[in-house]
Amino acid sequence: MQDIQTTGGLFTAEDRKAVLGNICNVFDCEESDVEDLEPVQTGLTNVVLSFRLNGGKYVYRHPGLGSEILVERGRETIMQKIVEDAGIDTTLIAMDVDEGWRIGRFIEHVDFDYNSLNDMVRAVMLFRRLHKAPCHVRWNFDVIKKAEGIKAQIDPDKYGHFPLFEEIRDRVYQLAELAKTDGIRKCNIHGDARDENFLINKEEIYLIDWEYGGYGDPGFDIGSYVCGGEHKLADVDRILFTYYRRKPTEKQKRHFYAYIAITGFFYMHWTMLKISKGQAVGALKEQWYHFAKNYSLLALPMYGVEVDPAAYEAAKEAAVHCTMQDLSFMNDEIEAFKEGKE
Repeated sequence: MQDIQTTGGLFTAEDRKAVLGNICNVFDCEESDVEDLEPVQTGLTNVVLSFRLNGGKYVYRHPGLGSEILVERGRETIMQKIVEDAGIDTTLIAMDVDEGWRIGRFIEHVDFDYNSLNDMVRAVMLFRRLHKAPCHVRWNFDVIKKAEGIKAQIDPDKYGHFPLFEEIRDRVYQLAELAKTDGIRKCNIHGDARDENFLINKEEIYLIDWEYGGYGDPGFDIGSYVCGGEHKLADVDRILFTYYRRKPTEKQKRHFYAYIAITGFFYMHWTMLKISKGQAVGALKEQWYHFAKNYSLLALPMYGVEVDPAAYEAAKEAAVHCTMQDLSFMNDEIEAFKEGKE
């Protein structure tokens, strides 16, 4: 078998041997019983594989490049129990806390569609159920501290190459403090609630992969969802209306705008970590940069903070149309993969 480059990292012949060993230990089978073990091009933190065994189909998650920095596996096991009890994710078969692999039931599904109103409503209703579920974990997912932890793992020469990085950082740090005054209750959060982590079909919807789950601000889940797609300003307001089942108050609206910016900034760090390790991220970095840059300018005036009027108008125009900047230069600048290989 040749090494395979997946969206979550490189899958090697050595990895395949370890994966087969884990599958056989769980199911008490022989390697020859495992059929069609192949990568699924989905997810960015891990290598995701599917396989067939004794007439059933399953999904195997193999830790990807840099996941040991990004993920708290022990917390994941606690969150998995919480969401299983709440009916949010009942797909788990087995997982290993130390090594980070997971086996789950394969759910026949279609790709989650950010442009589908039906998919959006079902996803946001799942957020509501998660955020209202009883909390049994007090591990606080502080988005800014998590970003700083990722920064510590990045080569300083490969940090901060986004345009206007310092200005965006200063706005985001200010918003993180201001958002604490909004009175939004912390709760269970998923922490990576993007399209790739929803399994959806006509009858069911699950939110899977609880590696980032914990006790945190619900704005990070809404922020992850928004930053995962090319959402226009009207889309964002529709998502918030659906979440609250009414028009949000001004405090609620500014809080979630702030967290869209904070979330984009967090994922900018994820981008820099991956690229610094030689794995290109692709067009998602443009999305994450867009939401950090432009929503930080939109949110600050909602807290009474003045920003440059011309910059504000440009940010509003970009948000209305979800206009992205071309950041393809970044990969060449820090000697990662060229954009064409992503």
